[in-house]
Amino acid sequence: INAADAIFSGLADHLVPQRVLRPVVRLSDVVNRLAAQDYAVEPPTVDRIDEIGDMAQAIRVFRENGLERQRLAAQREADLAGRDLLAKMTQRMQGCDTLAELKDVIQRFVPRIVLDLAGRLYLADETRGALVEACHWLGPRHSRTEFPPLACWALRRNLPHRPAGTQIDVPCEHLDLKTGAALPDTICLPLNAQHDMLGMLYFELRHEHGTAVMPLDYVQLLTENIALALGNLRLRDALRDMAMTDPLTGLANRRQLDEALKSRTVQAGQDGKPISCLMIDVDHFKRFNDLFGHDAGDAVLREVGAVLRGAMREQDISSRYGGEEFLALLSGVSAADAQARADMIRSRIAGLELVFGGTDLGTITASIGVATAPQHCHADALVETADAALYRAKAQGRNCVVVASPDERKEGGQRASSKA
Repeated sequence: INAADAIFSGLADHLVPQRVLRPVVRLSDVVNRLAAQDYAVEPPTVDRIDEIGDMAQAIRVFRENGLERQRLAAQREADLAGRDLLAKMTQRMQGCDTLAELKDVIQRFVPRIVLDLAGRLYLADETRGALVEACHWLGPRHSRTEFPPLACWALRRNLPHRPAGTQIDVPCEHLDLKTGAALPDTICLPLNAQHDMLGMLYFELRHEHGTAVMPLDYVQLLTENIALALGNLRLRDALRDMAMTDPLTGLANRRQLDEALKSRTVQAGQDGKPISCLMIDVDHFKRFNDLFGHDAGDAVLREVGAVLRGAMREQDISSRYGGEEFLALLSGVSAADAQARADMIRSRIAGLELVFGGTDLGTITASIGVATAPQHCHADALVETADAALYRAKAQGRNCVVVASPDERKEGGQRASSKA
């Protein structure tokens, strides 16, 4: 009996550390690390149906719950960071004065708000009858840079359109799809403001075979905020145009002209380049009002305004100066080139054939005075000098172009009523 007791005691002394103490020590180390929120630790595998096995299972469940809490916390932080970025982006967009500024804000913020989505911003171009890319981010591959509105189902239906994903739908024609290839996950969202279609926002998943999910909530919020910013910018531009444009001819008004004169004459002086001014007056304009009525006179002014718009470069400015007088400001144009431009305008006006109310209004002509700074005058006296040259053109019989002389402003004197 004593020998048996000795053998059992020896086995117990050997097995207890192996079967109990060692797993307990390993589990205790895991528990300590989990308590410090180190959820990267891997609990040991204990395939036992006893208290130690139950303890190991409980520790595994605790770790999985901790990992899920960490994931949810990271998701909440990312969501808050995304919403903060979206709020910041919205503030910046509302402060934009130009479309170029707005595009820059969109390109900077959108890739940081929706990390796994490449995309394009399209704007409606009414003159071309197309949606044209305004900017893009993260290298979109599947949508063309320009297409007609009917090529997009989102624009046809005025609703978001996602041909892949959880629901199968018809892909848009503006997508460049390879034959036999899987349909990429894309979404098109129309941009509307004040009941007008302004453009479209397009997104596609960057990694088609990855595990990324399209964050539709953020996509919808982005669409709403970008549409609102575009609508506000367009409304602001319309109000600015109303304040700066002559409503009859569509040319710049005196307010816009005065601002342009100040900035462009200063710039011409700094650059050492000439700047020319054309002062244009419709000959015998009072006759159109007296014989055919003021509506006919307005029609004449509109046609002359159209001639001026067609004769200007993008950097030039043409303005209705007052009544039947017009002014064109030509930056970087010499006196000889300005004279040639003036003669072209005079010839086009003389070639107008205008019928109003079934009545031929007859010949329309104009007299033009040309002045160039610094050749003929200082930049501050450019308009007065061109006006004096116009007075001389009237005195010489009208329907002609007169280029100023260096003393033109002194010779102009008072403008006579014969200019009417």
